[in-house]
Amino acid sequence: MESKIEEYKEMIQRDINLLGYSALKYSLFAGQENHRDEYQVRIEYTNGKFEVYMTGERASVSGKSEFEDFWKAYKEFMYKILLTVLSNREHVQANEPPEYPCPLWDN
Repeated sequence: MESKIEEYKEMIQRDINLLGYSALKYSLFAGQENHRDEYQVRIEYTNGKFEVYMTGERASVSGKSEFEDFWKAYKEFMYKILLTVLSNREHVQANEPPEYPCPLWDN
């Protein structure tokens, strides 16, 4: 499964780059406790399941979803990435602070 995870990781990274979202905070199969940061979108493979979740303030976990199928996890991960961009752009347009500075929504 390790080689498959590496394949999935490369595919997700390629898609993030194609969308121009590489400036976002995200983590791809780094391990639940590794490289955790505030306001990240994360995908992990733990105990035979894919987990997709976001971190909040102080890197606390919120909204964890589990999937047996990679493609369902991929869809959820990419959806959360898109929502991160949209919600932060809305915050900036409403003169509210975004979650963190990023060229995708900073003026």
